[in-house]
Amino acid sequence: MLQKFVVAVILLWIGWLGLLTKARAGEPPDFVALIDAEDVMAHVRALSVAIGARPMGSDAEARAATYIAAALTDWGYSVEIQEFQTTASARAALTSRNVIATRAGDERIIVVGAHMDSVAVGTGAGDNASGVAAMLAAAEALKDVETTHTLVFVAFGAEEGGQQGSRAYVERLGADIAHVTAMINIDSVGVGTRLNVYAGGIVTWPDAQNDTSKVAPQVTGPVWVRDLALDLAVQMNLPFGTTPPDTWNGYTGSWSDHYVFALAGVPVAYFEAWQWESAKDPWWGQETAEGDVMNTAKDVYEAVAHEKVEMAAELVAATTYALVTGTR
Repeated sequence: MLQKFVVAVILLWIGWLGLLTKARAGEPPDFVALIDAEDVMAHVRALSVAIGARPMGSDAEARAATYIAAALTDWGYSVEIQEFQTTASARAALTSRNVIATRAGDERIIVVGAHMDSVAVGTGAGDNASGVAAMLAAAEALKDVETTHTLVFVAFGAEEGGQQGSRAYVERLGADIAHVTAMINIDSVGVGTRLNVYAGGIVTWPDAQNDTSKVAPQVTGPVWVRDLALDLAVQMNLPFGTTPPDTWNGYTGSWSDHYVFALAGVPVAYFEAWQWESAKDPWWGQETAEGDVMNTAKDVYEAVAHEKVEMAAELVAATTYALVTGTR
């Protein structure tokens, strides 16, 4: 009798463990534990030190595309290179490219993007090797996740030439842009004073000179993707803010790859490290208390804060997971 009782208890225990395992299987991964700062910074080193500055259409930009495509292919994504001709004033057109990595799901599409090019001065470590590194870390963390919706990671070329890579990507989508449920943009998350997430909307400037010193620009558009990211940041104990209510009021301007998606009506969350409080220009803000680093000779690997890139990657991964699995 005792032996039968022991067997019954063991069977009940095994059954309980099975139910517990199934319950935990539906929980999101622990992205804070999955993503390590040194792994993320390895991508920043590869792009900004081993390759260096990556002006649009340059051999260095092409080498960055090869590096990014190889990593995404290794993680099981279907990868293609979209080449396009840039329009550059006072010189001949150059060939740039986007790296597009896809995990197929249903017709709804979630796009996560970061531009891989840089200006010629400095090495583009913060702007935007840090953003690409966060995107790649998120892609690796999500490589085994079963997605409901289609997940697309894009490393955009020629952002510094006027968001030409994102424009080429959206133009190729054509009518399929209507299937893009949300877009996450990651631009310069490694250097600024504070990590932020903004909504992307349509910007209406007060006059032709874009003079924000007299009248504030108006911004309108959906905010739910930004709010999802900020809610997750609180749950994960990650220190993210947004633009102050007396300036952009949780939105951002038209100066990165998110904007072409916003113009097409796609809800956007834009990740950036920046300083808005106590800035000399409240409408532009500034990158750090000492001023801007991006687009200067100071934008090098040593200027990048490892923990900021890591935390950006963790929140991008968590937000993307919620979007592609349909859990939020």
